[in-house]
Amino acid sequence: MNAGPHLGFAMEIIIADVLTRYNRAQWNNVFLLTGADEHGSKIYNKAKELGKTTIQMLDEHVALFKELEDSLSVTPDDFIRTTDKVRHWPTAQSIWQKLEAKGDIYKKKYSGLYCEGCEVFMPEKDLDPEGNCPIHHKKPTLLEEENYFFRLSKYEEQLKKLIASDTVKIIPEFRKNEILSFLSEGLNDVSFSRSADKMPWGVPVPGDETQVMYVWCDALTNYLSGIGYSFDQEKFARYYPTYLHVIGKDISRFHAIIYMAMLLSADMETSKNILVHGFVTSNGEKMSKSLGNVVVPEDVISVYGSDALRYFITVWGGGVGEDIDYTQTGFHNLYNSGLVNGLGNIANRTSTLFCKYYPDGVSTDAFVLDAEIHVAIISAYTLYTSSLETFDLRTGYTAVSTLIDLANKYFDEQKPWTIKDDPEKLRGILLNLVEILYHVTILVAPFLPETAEKMREIFSLTDSKLGDFSSDAEFRLTTENKALKLLTVPLLFEKIV
Repeated sequence: MNAGPHLGFAMEIIIADVLTRYNRAQWNNVFLLTGADEHGSKIYNKAKELGKTTIQMLDEHVALFKELEDSLSVTPDDFIRTTDKVRHWPTAQSIWQKLEAKGDIYKKKYSGLYCEGCEVFMPEKDLDPEGNCPIHHKKPTLLEEENYFFRLSKYEEQLKKLIASDTVKIIPEFRKNEILSFLSEGLNDVSFSRSADKMPWGVPVPGDETQVMYVWCDALTNYLSGIGYSFDQEKFARYYPTYLHVIGKDISRFHAIIYMAMLLSADMETSKNILVHGFVTSNGEKMSKSLGNVVVPEDVISVYGSDALRYFITVWGGGVGEDIDYTQTGFHNLYNSGLVNGLGNIANRTSTLFCKYYPDGVSTDAFVLDAEIHVAIISAYTLYTSSLETFDLRTGYTAVSTLIDLANKYFDEQKPWTIKDDPEKLRGILLNLVEILYHVTILVAPFLPETAEKMREIFSLTDSKLGDFSSDAEFRLTTENKALKLLTVPLLFEKIV
């Protein structure tokens, strides 16, 4: 939070929002929490460098993150800040006291290598051959302090069992194996506080004004404060335990090991799932504010639109948990091939032709959906649901693409523009296409919400399941509506040369 958001943050909130929108369409009880981790010395030092108070700088940056969420059509139910002294600080301090009462917090002198960019103490084995942080390419600073420590080692065996059994399920599988491999090396207790005279920015340790909380109890507990732990027990009971964390691979250990151990120490139920995504890279290197190779999401959105960026994050790369490499050429080609020539093309051709021949609408009486199209719709929903239930967004969108490709192929093969003299055949072809597009609109909505809204305008329907984006593989627009009238709308996607 020492600068504005980059594509890595956009990636995370897009993934979370797609899954949230999907679950809302399934009528599941869902709460999407985003927020700002405002802990740390690098934030404090950056504010001093800029000649601003820390909170002044943070307020400015938080505003940028919230603006990006709006620009990307992300729909959080709440945004929690770790500087929130009303909601978050009481939660962090309460959890600290629970761990302390359990005998899991103790004080000792400590010396270690600290990477300010990562905000963590790093063992030498995790450094690169030159002794640098492998992410920020800088040498950590040697710090010697007397801190409080958390007895992480106490929970080593319990964590192994929880993760190996998928009680805490880590997705994808290779990330789970990485965590288990790390656990097999043995856990050490972790520093849990910093001296207030060296880092005067953070949540005070209960009962010791000389110390402030280190990032673990300060930032990780936002998952609890964000759903009412210290101020709304009814809300907390409704949404706890956490069903899914969406986090980057560089902090997977902290969430899967340290945070889960904290919950165990506090006698609380652990989280259910941890989805570990990769980085957005540039020429194979992580985009990072520290490295100065970031792509500003707003710059991409201003040219291509927010759904284009959501589409890129969803379908690009090798699958769940893999890195996504951004290049301007790759992004541009994907936009034109997948959105302009794919979804945009069939939506425009179908609605234009329909409105040309049936400006006042057309009856659906006696229409029978093509059997191949019927099977394709059912298959698409099956793949779509199974993929998103396992957090596989890329495969989930493949189900939508299958219907889009089918519609384009059907249009080209049937050549409806050539059979205007056979009105019954023309009606059948167009109604088949409309049925496919209806289901594409439903399925694409979590991925491309702005596009889905434009497609809703084509159908001009508010009294069907399209009105609330309900997902139903058996619903047939052409059966439920005795007459259909479509509207022409501007192109979904403008071709960019």
